[in-house]
Amino acid sequence: IEIIGWRKKEERFDRVAHELARLLPPAYGFTAITGAFLGFFLFTLFPSVMGYMSDIFAPSMWIYPAIMILESATLYFWFYLWDRLQGPNKWIHLLLGVLLNIFGTTVMFIANGWASFMMSPAGIGEGGELLSIWSAIANPTWWPLNLHRLVANVTFGALLCGAYAAYRFLNSRDPQERAYYDWMGYIGNMVALFTLLFLPFLGYYLGYEIYQFSPQMGVTLMGGVLSWLFIIQATVIAALFLGAAYYSWMGLWRIPGSEPYRRWTTLFIVITIVGFAVWATPHTLAASPEEATGGFHPVLSALGLMAPKMLAVTLILLVLYVSYMFYRRAGKAITGGRGLNQVTWGIIALGTAAIIGLGVHGFFASAAVRIQESIYQMIILIAIIVITFTLDTIRLRGAKVLKAVEWGRVPARSQYVLISLAFIIVWLMGLMGYARSALRLNWHVYLVMEDTSQWAGLPSLGQVASVVTVITLIFFVLLGVSFAISFLSSRGHAEGVPDVTPVPLAANPGPAGEAKA
Repeated sequence: IEIIGWRKKEERFDRVAHELARLLPPAYGFTAITGAFLGFFLFTLFPSVMGYMSDIFAPSMWIYPAIMILESATLYFWFYLWDRLQGPNKWIHLLLGVLLNIFGTTVMFIANGWASFMMSPAGIGEGGELLSIWSAIANPTWWPLNLHRLVANVTFGALLCGAYAAYRFLNSRDPQERAYYDWMGYIGNMVALFTLLFLPFLGYYLGYEIYQFSPQMGVTLMGGVLSWLFIIQATVIAALFLGAAYYSWMGLWRIPGSEPYRRWTTLFIVITIVGFAVWATPHTLAASPEEATGGFHPVLSALGLMAPKMLAVTLILLVLYVSYMFYRRAGKAITGGRGLNQVTWGIIALGTAAIIGLGVHGFFASAAVRIQESIYQMIILIAIIVITFTLDTIRLRGAKVLKAVEWGRVPARSQYVLISLAFIIVWLMGLMGYARSALRLNWHVYLVMEDTSQWAGLPSLGQVASVVTVITLIFFVLLGVSFAISFLSSRGHAEGVPDVTPVPLAANPGPAGEAKA
């Protein structure tokens, strides 16, 4: 966000980045404290496991804290030198920010090597002895996990940005301040919605590598003891996508002249809900005596195959992308570029037809063909997004804004949606973190070190959901403390108000004429 502000020479972006940066010092402190507790618990409760992991990854366990020291030092320089390193010295500050991201990502990649090794061990001999530390780190699931967690963390950070903006919006009565925090929440949601488009693909990539390493683990993940967990995951992800899309659709009301695009909202909602219903339908579930003895539901079992699920998810992502296109176009007088517009919609129409065709064909094809065609569907969708986004950007260059966006002209419920999205993403990350670990069943390191204690095995799904919920609530208590510290530190700073005229509270209807709370 800071780089965008520097490139566009818009101070409001820099101020958003600075305000969010106030959350980092207290959050980093909480991270260090909880991380230390985790380390102590692991080495005292699981000494054999941690002893073996230390033998395998000893050099990286020295590098890890060294980079954390560099990361923490860079964080404090970046935050506390913000005002000093402006003007001609801004490039130094941006460099510190880039270094901070590099150090943080490196720390995550190192830890991912340890976690993925427990799933798909490599670089070791038949007796579990180390042969190559690099092969142990770069095991089959390391890069899929790196990419999946990297994009997920951007989504996670963006939704926490939205939650912070909603918190400040709901606690403010100043129209100018509410306009600013409405804009900040929009930025957070847009970043989250864009990165959410790629998460299912990266999840499939990780699942594919898990299947390649161990078909048994793959079956455990999707069709065995964890299958119910994935039904819950599908429902929770549906809530995540629907919430982010719903907030975006409500945001059209703050754009004068967006009426032609609002009429599509109902159709988009129907497609999204039907798509997620297909995605959440299992192939088989013991809901009747026939199914319990190996039979399948005569109708719904067909929706449990990968082909209809992949088709449903891809179309949902396409709908969300088109919603984003509408948001970019709303309230603008676009002169010229009619041919580009026809090419853009032609590409979307042809791509949609190709995706539907592959989905229908995959329904009747063999499993190997179905998996291959699901990859083609992903590639087609990514191509549609990249090409049409480029064409649309070219077409919008000369567009004239009819009227400034009326920031703050959203109902209060839109802000509660942002807060709920932040809660959902944290809860989902906890739940799927459990799924990744539970794949090993009673193995600490899969097929290398077995858990032979009396507590070996998996807890019930109800226990898992309860524990993850408690952890999420504790996380939000700590996050609330960080918000409060940031709020106190920003008092007296009238900064960051966007360059727009806010709508007075008394004349600020939301959708369907709803008065703003």
